[in-house]
Amino acid sequence: MPEWGLREYTEGLSVLYVEDDLVGRAIIEKMLEPLFPVRYGAVNGEDGLRLFEEHRPSIVVTDLMMPVMDGIEMLRKIRALDQKTPVVLMTASLEHVHLVEAINLGVSKFLAKPLMYDLVQRALLAVARELSLERMAREARRKEVELLRYRDRYHSRQEELARRKEQHIVLNTMEDLFLPNRDGSGWAVDLAHRPKDIMSGDSFSVRRTDGGRLLFFLADAMGHGLSASVTSMLATSFFNHSVDGCTCAPLCFDDLVQHTVRYAGRNLLEDEVFSCVMLVLDPLGETLRIASCGMPPLHLVRHGAPERVRGNNPPLTAFTGQVQIQELSLAGVSDLLLATDGLGDAPMTAGGAYCSRLPEDLLASGAARDLFDRFQGHCNPDDDDDDVTLIRVMRSSGCAAPAVRSFSAAGTLSGIAALQRQVRESLEAAGAVGERLECLDLALGEALMNAFEHGCLRMGTDKRRLLLAGEYDDLIMAAQPRPGEEIVVAVALVERGERLQVWIDVRDPGPGMEERQLVLGTSRTAPNGRGFALMKRSVDLLRRSPQGNRILLMQMLDREDV
Repeated sequence: MPEWGLREYTEGLSVLYVEDDLVGRAIIEKMLEPLFPVRYGAVNGEDGLRLFEEHRPSIVVTDLMMPVMDGIEMLRKIRALDQKTPVVLMTASLEHVHLVEAINLGVSKFLAKPLMYDLVQRALLAVARELSLERMAREARRKEVELLRYRDRYHSRQEELARRKEQHIVLNTMEDLFLPNRDGSGWAVDLAHRPKDIMSGDSFSVRRTDGGRLLFFLADAMGHGLSASVTSMLATSFFNHSVDGCTCAPLCFDDLVQHTVRYAGRNLLEDEVFSCVMLVLDPLGETLRIASCGMPPLHLVRHGAPERVRGNNPPLTAFTGQVQIQELSLAGVSDLLLATDGLGDAPMTAGGAYCSRLPEDLLASGAARDLFDRFQGHCNPDDDDDDVTLIRVMRSSGCAAPAVRSFSAAGTLSGIAALQRQVRESLEAAGAVGERLECLDLALGEALMNAFEHGCLRMGTDKRRLLLAGEYDDLIMAAQPRPGEEIVVAVALVERGERLQVWIDVRDPGPGMEERQLVLGTSRTAPNGRGFALMKRSVDLLRRSPQGNRILLMQMLDREDV
């Protein structure tokens, strides 16, 4: 091969040549000069070893027989430092013992003396080509790793955007609210969602309509990941858009159902199915209307006993027509549970599906998180790859219930202190003790102070200004109750299997606040927002009325605390 062809491989490489004979070293230098831009010459093995340690050349070309340290000894010491650097061994005669040891030490090529230029070029070409291929392989691996890292960053970013998009589309306007009922109780919505992938086939929407009704949409698309998520997100987006578009006339649930079903069907492939349920709860009429298509049964607790309501529509397909709507009375109903089939169909570690255990756990649990924890205690999440979403709707006990006690006091510091003491004594009389009672008592104190500040003193969003101006303490201490205005606290105790469910409804005499003030009031940076954050951390459930003049607390107490 011509020198220019060999130079293509030796470019960027360095070489160490070790030769004790002055003439031989000059010949080698002459051969290597046009090929290697960097060369190091040594007169014996000891000198060569020193240069190798100092410069770490790409290739070593060495004589075998040399004074001070021969080539084999030098190579032995080089291999103790480096196992990969290729070595070309030059010798006039190679005995068998030297040949074996040289091979064991990883000599790449042998050159017979006297040296012939074309043989030297061939040996160097073979060694340089291997180094070049190894360098190209390392560069390819580096680029592959860099590409994988870029893809990971890209996919992580896309996953983050997809998750944010899902969170933007799914909706729960009742996350901080409860809807008052005509008997003085209220409906609170709690939700638990466990997606198995970034893009979930489960989707939901919980809405409060202008007419004072609760509207629910829960979807479960066939399959997993992106395909299932697209179907659910499209249907949920259409449902939300349709509800938002009902501004000129009262929302017609029947039309909403049929339009949503038709839209979902148009976006399904011929071999796809799609399950969903739509409900509207009327707290004043005490009715529930349901359109369930291929979803698990709706679970109710009526007068303390579980019920199942099965839907009468199959899953949606591209060819689905009209769907049937069922109507139920809510008389005596304290709990509603909507869930995707990932809950009931999950295999339990003890055998069987969780649907057989669900009614018992529903009766014994409080908030959605409580029920979900029980579900996870009976089922191994690794045994099931389905998404799980459950929506729990609970009615706080009304004032007419036998287990409800009502307390009231004037809007003063002494008045709210008396209220807290009376409630505490009432709970202790029922046998409540322990840490969870202390947490409930802490949240009650915050709720009473909130009722005093915003209901009795009409403080609104002025608390920060009053604190900065140093006027807050004087206003609180000098507060005088308005005639006929009182803070009312209703306490309801509900047996939940082996535990006790405590509902506390704190009502202030104020007119409430505007929605903008309510949003500011739940901010962690606002003075009263920190009180809401503290209450949320202390109890199982915290909700407020839409007007903001009632706060609902719920806490489950274990039997050892009762």
